[in-house]
Amino acid sequence: MSGAGLLAGIVVLTLVLSLTLKKDAPVIAFLLVLAAGVVLLLRLGEAAQSTMQRFSALLARGNLDAELYGPVLRVVGIAVLVRILAALCRDAGQSALAAKVELAGTVLAFGAALPLLEQVLTFLTEWTV
Repeated sequence: MSGAGLLAGIVVLTLVLSLTLKKDAPVIAFLLVLAAGVVLLLRLGEAAQSTMQRFSALLARGNLDAELYGPVLRVVGIAVLVRILAALCRDAGQSALAAKVELAGTVLAFGAALPLLEQVLTFLTEWTV
């Protein structure tokens, strides 16, 4: 079964079981959803590691410096983490905390992107001189 098919199967099975158990055993339904979330994140980690290896090989083949793509990867990582954390906050009924997590993520992402902006400005000043 493909990776996407397996993930879809896990999600659908978890949803059906959790909705069935939610009324009579809400704690078990919560633990089931939590366990499925952990399994999904572990599978995602494996896929992300494989993707990063391929991405690094591609960049090495193109002789691109890590200083150029490192900030982009950091920003993407921050965005993914913030999205997961904000969704967890909303699921727990803490929408105000979710908004603060998103604001903090925006500031962190901007800070992580500054080295890339510095590289672009350095390139532009060297190119115009």
